[in-house]
Amino acid sequence: MGDTWAAASYDGTVRTALLSYKERGRRDLAAPLAALLARAVRAGPGAQSCAAARSAVLVPIPSARPAAAARGGDHVLRLARKAAPACGLRIAGHALTQTRPVRDSAGLTTPERAANLAGALAARTAPPGLAAILVDDIVTTGATLREARRALEHAGWPVLGAAVVAATPRRYAGSMALHWQSTGTRSSVVTT
Repeated sequence: MGDTWAAASYDGTVRTALLSYKERGRRDLAAPLAALLARAVRAGPGAQSCAAARSAVLVPIPSARPAAAARGGDHVLRLARKAAPACGLRIAGHALTQTRPVRDSAGLTTPERAANLAGALAARTAPPGLAAILVDDIVTTGATLREARRALEHAGWPVLGAAVVAATPRRYAGSMALHWQSTGTRSSVVTT
């Protein structure tokens, strides 16, 4: 898939904030979480977009319609809209769509997550000259990001990488390298 950049570990305060924002309607947490997402974008794929001499756009992972309805909207799209100006990038908010319902991934194994998501996303045709930076709130196994990349590349999008607010590196697996931005001055790489 390429590299994935995470601003924080999915534990402690970050985990509490993400769950409160996503599941308990705490929209006041969107700004600080978007700031973390923007930091991950700027540290990784956003910096690479300049080197690639392409015009990059943020492509948020879409929420399932029932989940978005229950949460009062698409929480990742909201984060992307707030993070984009801090990155100096635009968003392609509806570049990806779900083609079929998927199960909630909580409790699924890595192979079950991959099977659950296989073929579940489709992408609009890539506009000429644009490249995608995938953005999401959390990466656990990487299955969602891999499916999103597959859909985008099938539609002609170059994908520069992914950025997330937080990662669970103990469960993260696959063909991606996870870069961890635990502070503004230090990063480490988890190889998979």
